[in-house]
Amino acid sequence: MKEEVDLIIKAKYVVTLGPKGNITRGAIAISNGSIVDVGSESYILSKYKSEDIHEYKYHMIVPGFVDCHTHTQQLLLRTSIDDKDLELPPIWTKYLIPFENMISEQEAYISSLISLMNMVKLGTTTFIEAGAPYPDQLVRAINEIGIRGYVSASTLNVLEDVEVSADKVLEKTLNLLKERRRGDVEVLFSIRQLMMVTEDLIDKVRKLCSEYRTGITMHLAEYQCEVDFCLNRYGMRPLEFLDYKKLTGIKPFIAAHAVFLSREEIEIVMSKGLGICWCPTVDSYLMGNHWLGIYYDKVVFGFGSDGGAFTNLDLLHESKVARALTKSFISSLLYSKKAMDSKTVLTALTGNKGKLLGIPIGCIDKGFKADLVVIRTDIMKYIPIYNPINAIVNFIEGECIEHVYINGRKVVDSKKITTIDEELILNKFLDIIPNLENLVKELKRAIKLREAHEPHYKTS
Repeated sequence: MKEEVDLIIKAKYVVTLGPKGNITRGAIAISNGSIVDVGSESYILSKYKSEDIHEYKYHMIVPGFVDCHTHTQQLLLRTSIDDKDLELPPIWTKYLIPFENMISEQEAYISSLISLMNMVKLGTTTFIEAGAPYPDQLVRAINEIGIRGYVSASTLNVLEDVEVSADKVLEKTLNLLKERRRGDVEVLFSIRQLMMVTEDLIDKVRKLCSEYRTGITMHLAEYQCEVDFCLNRYGMRPLEFLDYKKLTGIKPFIAAHAVFLSREEIEIVMSKGLGICWCPTVDSYLMGNHWLGIYYDKVVFGFGSDGGAFTNLDLLHESKVARALTKSFISSLLYSKKAMDSKTVLTALTGNKGKLLGIPIGCIDKGFKADLVVIRTDIMKYIPIYNPINAIVNFIEGECIEHVYINGRKVVDSKKITTIDEELILNKFLDIIPNLENLVKELKRAIKLREAHEPHYKTS
């Protein structure tokens, strides 16, 4: 007798990233939001039955993508950042965080919605917020869209030599934890940047992570001055200091950027199983080549967009940037073309098959969450497809994604989000643009005034 399941999905290709590999004319059986079984169409239909069968004759299905570092409430800055702004020392304290402090709760909510709408339509089914100024508004947006989100509050208590209480800053995260696990929302603690927090705040974050059994995400080793700051203040490099403070025992531990790590710090990453989030486009803009080009096969890592202020939130595009950068970097050093193969890149897109967060996502196999991305394979500029993984990593971008499932629920259907009224949200967005334009003008005016009064502040 066949087993009854909630849903069966059939497709031309199923790219499992699991032991069954790439399945031609494959099918997936789903119940209660999780994958019951996967295999050939004939195998699944011989074992399972469902009143709900979705068939995609010219598509491939891959596990949902994980954006492991994004700023959902910075999207409102999109197209405002020019080359001179990139040179601000550093851009986050002079431009990004001041803007976050200027926006209203309603603007943060709309920014969150627009960010999540873009992300889910481009195949992101899980994301990690790097630190939202209004995390409660992000939670609201997550529950409306139906995406899986790891939320953190913007956590810093030192800005431009002004210090505030660590306890006061941590209140936002503690308030979030009271609403923990509502829908698909989880809460992480965050450290915005080591130069922007006191040692007292670091100690309290470590204790709270243990008390609430949750993880941490942070910006780390993204600026040369950060290394100098830690060496001067603590006598250790950034990750060495965090290891000394026992933060590296927290799970999950996700360090974003982490470009300027020493060999000894990379050894800490590997020995402690720490998660690294590489943001290929933004790290290239602001930092430089990433050591992951050498150690990619020894580290649990994923990709991040770093938010809509810098990118279009398309992780498939980020994967191509990452692959090209790695090939260029390693070829120039070693004249080897093997670095970061296509399967490694696709696995990184899934948060290393969920290992980055320690949850069953990122693989199409029994017991994993039914987070699935359905991609068209009959678009002329991407065919023929001999190898589905090579096609995804080297050619296909977000425009090819037609359907997205999260927990077995179709959240995107024929490129339209099923859970909200997209036109209504777009109109709300258009309504706030005049005020946003004024905020950006005010921000840039303040930077110019500071340049005029502080000659050492000039960046060019």
